[in-house]
This record gives sequence, C-alpha cells and structure tokens, in this order.
Amino acid sequence: MPSYQTNAIVIGRTNFGEADRIIRVITPDHGKLSAIAKGVRRIKSRSGGHLELLSDVALTLTKGRNLDVVTSARLAWYPHSLAGNYERLGLAFMTAGMVDRLVEENQPQTDIYNLTAEMLHLLEAGRGGKLPELWFKLRLLQLLGYRPELGACLACGQSSATASYSFSPERGGIVCETCREAVATSMPHSVIKLWRILSDHPFASVTGIRGAEELATSSLSACDGFYQYHLGRTFSADPIGVQP
Repeated sequence: MPSYQTNAIVIGRTNFGEADRIIRVITPDHGKLSAIAKGVRRIKSRSGGHLELLSDVALTLTKGRNLDVVTSARLAWYPHSLAGNYERLGLAFMTAGMVDRLVEENQPQTDIYNLTAEMLHLLEAGRGGKLPELWFKLRLLQLLGYRPELGACLACGQSSATASYSFSPERGGIVCETCREAVATSMPHSVIKLWRILSDHPFASVTGIRGAEELATSSLSACDGFYQYHLGRTFSADPIGVQP
C-alpha cells in the first residue's frame, strides 16, 4: 500500500477497540485527516507519547481502505506549559475543537494549519485573554469563507465614518442605525476597525493597538452569536467543556 509523510497537529482522538486509537489531525498539505494508530494505547507502544492531543508531529501514514494507518510518529513540539494554566489550556482545547468540528476532511488547508499552530504557540508563550480568542475565531471565519460584513450596512449599503452601526448575527454583519433590528448589538467604529484587523492579519499585528483587550472582551459575545446563527453552535474556552 502507498505511504506518505506529513506534518500534523493532533486536534482530536477517539479510542477504538482494545488498544487502537483514531486520531484526527490538521495538516498543511492534506487538510484535516482521520487515521488509525494501531496498538497506541498499549504501555509499550512507541508512538503513544507522540500522539497526545495538541502535539505537533511528523507522521508517516499508509493508505487504508477506510482509514489511513499511522506507521510512525515523531513529536516535533508540544505546549507543555499549558498544563499549569487553566485559562490557556481551555483556549488550546477550544482551538483544537473548533478546527476538528468545522473543517472538512481531505482538502488542503495550509492557512488553517498555520493558524492553529500560531494560536497554540501564542498560548504556550503565555498569551491568554479574550483578544487571542476573538482573533482566532474571526481568522477562522475568514478562512472558512464566513467572514462577517464589516465594510458597510448590509441593508442599505451605507458606509460612513460618522454613522452609528450595530452588529446583526442574523444578517451576517453590520447594519446602520436606520436599518438595525431590535436584537442587533451596538458596534462602535473602534470595534469594527479591530474586527477588520483581526480578520485579516497575524496576531502580532494587533498587540500594539490601545485598548484592544477591552474591545475584544466587550465584543466577543457578538462573534459567538455569529457562530451560533451561521454554524449552529458556539465554542467556549473551557478545558472540560470543549476538550475534543
């Protein structure tokens, strides 16, 4: 059977049979994959410690009839420091869970692989809070093709630096004061500008913006509402609630 090699981040795992495990990974060249790691749950398994959740690994896989088979795994990087921080660990599990649930299998996803790696490295370096959470969620929406409309009113097309806007999850973006619905949430221009930057740029681009953490905290619920309406669920940074 043909084999291939790839880098991968482990985003989910499911026990299978007595000693096997199905792992779900995001890769740059093959997208999201599910593969079976045979015997990995045995104490003497050579691959067990290399396939932990959140691990960045070099994999060799063999094509299988239903699932590809992991034939070797070598750990390249693991976010060890997260075990001592509940908040950042929750964000890491949220990251893996979102990619696992929202990304389709077997399609090249270099940008999503890079986004996942960047988020995990940020968390390992000690960065937590609502700003990286909002950044990841908005960047993922952008890469999945669900970017909210932040340039002009979705109802009338008005785009003005002096107009007042609100965010409507149902319509998929901002609406002006004239067109807003009762359920729309007011969105100041400062938040709109922040969301545009977060949607399009690496996290390093936003770290110098004054008040960015406070703006992210105040507007994160609007982003979660967008996820709920358009993707059918929200994702929270809870290590217990979102662990894949």
